[in-house]
Amino acid sequence: MSKYLIKKTLILNDDHKAIIIKWFSKLQVQECFFFGKAYNGLKLRAELKRSFLPNGVMLKEGYWLLANQLFEEKSFLKASDNHHQALAIFVAVAVFVKANNENASFASQLSEKNKKNERNIMSSLRFNQLLASDTEEEFCRRLIRAVKLRGDGGVNLFSLADSIFLWVKEKNNRQKNLLNNMEPFKRNSVRWAMDYYLTEKSIKE
Repeated sequence: MSKYLIKKTLILNDDHKAIIIKWFSKLQVQECFFFGKAYNGLKLRAELKRSFLPNGVMLKEGYWLLANQLFEEKSFLKASDNHHQALAIFVAVAVFVKANNENASFASQLSEKNKKNERNIMSSLRFNQLLASDTEEEFCRRLIRAVKLRGDGGVNLFSLADSIFLWVKEKNNRQKNLLNNMEPFKRNSVRWAMDYYLTEKSIKE
């Protein structure tokens, strides 16, 4: 089941993935191009890092260079308030990621062992705090801490992005007293918990 969850996303598709990874790669170099115009990718990234969390990134050009591609009509991802909120959280977190690593889902990567092979990269206590995040700012700060713990190992950007979009969707539904998906494997917390704890168990075995 865990491998199934690693591969399946619920909101974003492969076209969105290509856009996100291309945007991220351009922010790793000094000279890059968006829409035929030259930019300093490192400068864009530095500006995003200094923004207040998470909505401050919406005031920066680096955010809109991604948003304008991701929310095109042909991408089937509407430029709604919820989607902009989700993208803001993702961008605020992604600029602290050191590398894109697609070897496993984001939650699975948090339960991988540290270099000394003694403990999980993120402890179960901190993981449960992440799951219990209530506000966008709280969720964003805990995600930044998570990707910093991953360090040079990087994270699965696409898995991270889809999870953030799902988290924002579920939070908005709760605020409007709407029912979230009753299928457990389509709930963000369940998907993350399965990937985290099943990976942890398989390593021990």
